[in-house]
Amino acid sequence: MASTALFLLVVFPFVGAAIAALLKDYGRVWALLVSFLSFVCALVVMLGINGGPVRWGYEPNNPVAFSDIGFGMKLSCDAISGWLALMTSGLFPLVLLATGTKIDSQSNGRFFYAWMLVLLGSILGALVAGDGLLFYFCFELTLVPSLLLIGGWGGLKRKEAAAKFFIYTFAGSIFLLVGLIYLGAKAGSFDITAMTAAAQNPAVVSTHARYWLCLAFLVGFLIKTPVFPLHTWQALTYSESPQTVAAILSAILSKLGTYGLLRLTLPIGFVAGGYNEGILNVVVVLCLISIIYGGLIAWVQKDMARVLAFSSLSHLALCVLAILGQGTIGLQGAVAYMLAHGLSTTALFLIVAAIQDRTGTKDMSQISGLFARMPVLCTLLVIFTMASIGLPITSGFVGEFLSLQGVDLNFGLTVVAIAALGMILGAIYMLNMVARVGFGPLVAPEGADLRDLGAREITALVPIAVAVFALGIAATPVLDSFKHDVVAVRTPLVSTMASAGADAASQANYPHDEGIYFNQAK
Repeated sequence: MASTALFLLVVFPFVGAAIAALLKDYGRVWALLVSFLSFVCALVVMLGINGGPVRWGYEPNNPVAFSDIGFGMKLSCDAISGWLALMTSGLFPLVLLATGTKIDSQSNGRFFYAWMLVLLGSILGALVAGDGLLFYFCFELTLVPSLLLIGGWGGLKRKEAAAKFFIYTFAGSIFLLVGLIYLGAKAGSFDITAMTAAAQNPAVVSTHARYWLCLAFLVGFLIKTPVFPLHTWQALTYSESPQTVAAILSAILSKLGTYGLLRLTLPIGFVAGGYNEGILNVVVVLCLISIIYGGLIAWVQKDMARVLAFSSLSHLALCVLAILGQGTIGLQGAVAYMLAHGLSTTALFLIVAAIQDRTGTKDMSQISGLFARMPVLCTLLVIFTMASIGLPITSGFVGEFLSLQGVDLNFGLTVVAIAALGMILGAIYMLNMVARVGFGPLVAPEGADLRDLGAREITALVPIAVAVFALGIAATPVLDSFKHDVVAVRTPLVSTMASAGADAASQANYPHDEGIYFNQAK
């Protein structure tokens, strides 16, 4: 049942998108139903994960399709991808619910919901792909709905933002594709486990080739995350996108970058040695620059969306550091941080969207003192800000604390001190935003409608608040659920290969209880 649910998890959004494009009315209702069904499927899959990944579409001796190039329609979900898929499918219906009603009244509103469902299916497909080409297809497919959503429903500079977003992410994906094709050819299969084993075996992939593979994967995923200096598309894109779309781009789509680093770059480029440590040192420095630079730039922003954009640059750089540290604690912290950042950032963008709908602006210099007229909105703003800066009993504290601990254990006191300084900056600029928007004399543009959150918006935000506190208070079961899987990611798949020219796909033996992908057989 869980394997069927895994298949439906990906299929439902695409089928739903095709139907949504044909509906003249009730586009939001239909999209809500489809995204909720995907969430139910994600729950079933998570319940089916008991000591090993749930798989669909894999027949060892009878590949599903394109066997000549080693491609198979393979889906695999362990606790890492399962929690991220659950978060993604759970947040999407809440974002759709909170989307402003202006979309519904537009003649092309149905296409907005259709493209949102395509985006959902693409993200879920990338998270549970067990084949490298399938992962790349879904990873790249996210560009299409993102581009159309930004360009079709964004702000005055939406075309510039969409173009910049597309060029950066597409350019990074080219490096990723070249690396995948090379590695798939060497492994004799695009099965992710086979490619990982090939990369870790110097008899199949030379140390020199692995160096370039590592660079190719890093570029592709660091742009998507992003990390300095590959971030310059981010602020404009988040600011000019519809804020509900920006919530998806920042809180969920960016996780494909960190997930790709964890699932592919780490085991392919770093585990089992054989790489140039200079790469690691450079990325560590870039992450530290991102943490401090992002915090300082966020501090001086007036646009709330830009504050959140540079906040993500700073926070996700810490997540990247924790991943590249390769320690179990750091990797657990990185996954928890992905979940925490997804929850709090989604909610913060939805609150910004509500403020913009009522006042017509996101500029903090034009609004203040909203707590007097909008107490529910401002109370939720405070809660999600506390989660963003890592206050104890919120989800942000768990991910941030474990990530910093992992960085300390693997990179030393100097690196963790700089990273911690970024967290202090985070508290400064986020609390500054809350103070400027919520407190002080009441200021708003002329004609602003300062009504508090309605039932629809509260219904969308309260479940996120519950999840924020649940993950902050009862984090241990969640962390334990994927501890085995993060250990497997950092553990070499094989220690020796049969011969120098051996086919990794046929020579490797992958114990079921140690693998995080498919057991490969030819």
